[in-house]
Amino acid sequence: MVDWTRLGGLPGGQVFGGVETWVDRSKPAGCTSQVQQLGLENTLRQIVTFKYFFYSPNLVWCILAMAVYVAAPYDISAATSWSWSWVLPRLCLNFAVALAYYGFFYFGLYVSHWSSRKFAPDRFPTSGNMAHNLYYWSLGILQWTLLEALMMRLWATGKVPYVTAADIISKPVLLCLNVFWVLAMPVWRDLHFYIAHRFIHIRAVYKYVHSLHHRNSDPEPFSGLTMHPIEHLYYYSNAFFPALYLSGLSPFLFYWCFFHLAIAPACGHSGFEDHFQSDQYHYCHHAKFECNYGSPMSGFIDQWCGTFREKLGESKEYKGEFKEESKGKSSKIWAPESYLGMPKDMYHGIYTVFWASMVPLVALATQHSGQLLGFSIAQLTAGTVAFGPVLLALALCHLSGDKLSWRWPFQKERLLGQFGLFLTLGYLACLLPIYHAVSWSVAAGL
Repeated sequence: MVDWTRLGGLPGGQVFGGVETWVDRSKPAGCTSQVQQLGLENTLRQIVTFKYFFYSPNLVWCILAMAVYVAAPYDISAATSWSWSWVLPRLCLNFAVALAYYGFFYFGLYVSHWSSRKFAPDRFPTSGNMAHNLYYWSLGILQWTLLEALMMRLWATGKVPYVTAADIISKPVLLCLNVFWVLAMPVWRDLHFYIAHRFIHIRAVYKYVHSLHHRNSDPEPFSGLTMHPIEHLYYYSNAFFPALYLSGLSPFLFYWCFFHLAIAPACGHSGFEDHFQSDQYHYCHHAKFECNYGSPMSGFIDQWCGTFREKLGESKEYKGEFKEESKGKSSKIWAPESYLGMPKDMYHGIYTVFWASMVPLVALATQHSGQLLGFSIAQLTAGTVAFGPVLLALALCHLSGDKLSWRWPFQKERLLGQFGLFLTLGYLACLLPIYHAVSWSVAAGL
């Protein structure tokens, strides 16, 4: 029997003010244990019963994605030639949709105070914090659009196959394939997030890339997409599978994955416990850092790796090395380092120049063909974009005299074991799709 009250994952049927049934309101926000909600058995049960889709925010996001896509589908025929006339409308659309969603929750939580259970009730962002977050958030929307344009060009030039709505309706096999991926996308998104998130926590990549996202130890909605552009690149790599590699798929699947990527971080980084898609699991990660790399759906992996923390405060489950702040020393200032500014040192400056040069590098490469050092220009460009950020980060860590292990905080894991497994998965899930997408695009003249 369908429980209509739980459709869409609205706690108590409310967007603001409601909490999940497992939350103990007598305890401070974030201090209710999540142990009973997690585990491989619970995850499999969620998947088999489709509760992960219909009784969660995934249903709401899918409906919103379908509505936007029906109103403004990809104009693939226009993408047969590069022109800002079809790119700019996508940028405006993406910016408007994302700003409306993120702005709605920021207004409801931080302006109108429709929710009251804040994880850190004495901390609030300043105007400087918000300027910082909105800047990097906007770069995330821009990169979303550029990668969409790249994929549209691959479809338009025939480098990657796709099927139309008419094809899907006329062929039951294609219909079943596409429905399967619509339903499976949130599960794949969750798995990819865990892999990518652990990958960017490796010391060198964390130092020059992911540390920017962690400036917000007490995040607000726009913090969700406040990332370094290189982190955006690896985070968004999720959208290129299955769209880049499988045939018989509608372009909507690419949009559905990207919509999920762009929208989901908003409420998951809200800083509050009592609203739609509140995420205590991920808030613990921001507050305590060395824990909870996944989400409740992939929590069993954190449990397996010994990186699971069930709540704020004293934890009975956590086996890592994070030490609680001593009493009286916790700051009431909200992310004081989250302000725009110059790179902190010469090495961060070099890294900034490198990532800022990547877009003109790709554009320049499309104007040239031929080979260099035995590799095509397309391969060299793609390798620079996909692998360059990691290799440069490792080199700069070494040159700067960084004293931590290059594998920190996973230095105790076996290289030919748990660490090696996730390093390989990071390569396959994050770096390789970016390499292929850029290589094929440059070869097609973008």
